[in-house]
Formats: sequence, C-alpha cells, structure tokens
Amino acid sequence: MEGTALRLALVAAAKGALWISGCALALAAFSYASWQASQRGERLRDCLRRPGYRAAFSMAAGLVCAGLAATSSLLAFTILWGILGALFILQAAISLRQA
Repeated sequence: MEGTALRLALVAAAKGALWISGCALALAAFSYASWQASQRGERLRDCLRRPGYRAAFSMAAGLVCAGLAATSSLLAFTILWGILGALFILQAAISLRQA
C-alpha cells in the first residue's frame, strides 16, 4: 500500500513539475533578455522579438499547457490543453528554424 501511495505522489509531483518548469523557463528567458537588452542599450521588446527568445517563450508555454493537461480532471480540458501545448511546441520549432 505504501508503494502505491508513493507512486501516486511522484506522479502528481511530475505533473506539477511540468507547468512549474514552464514558468521557470519563461522567467529565466525574460530575465536574460532584460539583462542582454540593458547591456546592448536596446529596448527590451526589440530583444524579445528575436527567434531564440520567441522559441524559449513558446517552449515555456508548451510546458505550462502540458502541465495543465496532465492535471486536468476533465477529458475535454485535457484535449484542449494538449492541442494548445502542441501548437506552442510547433511554434517553438519554427522559431528555432529561423534562428
């Protein structure tokens, strides 16, 4: 019985880690872009338009959607979050090709 409870706790933690990782990636990309913009003397929004940053934010959004899909209790929401996450991952791949 204890093994099953531990397994369920680990699965729940992994599901939560998906969206938390997405938020962390978005924060790290924004922080680095802010620093880079200040070093180059340019506006932050100009820095964020670069394909690498667009890819990072798209990947972050994809991770958040994956986490929300994994923790959703309704099948319809799981499907919708999964589709949205797949679109964000596709957008990240396109941005990486442009880089």
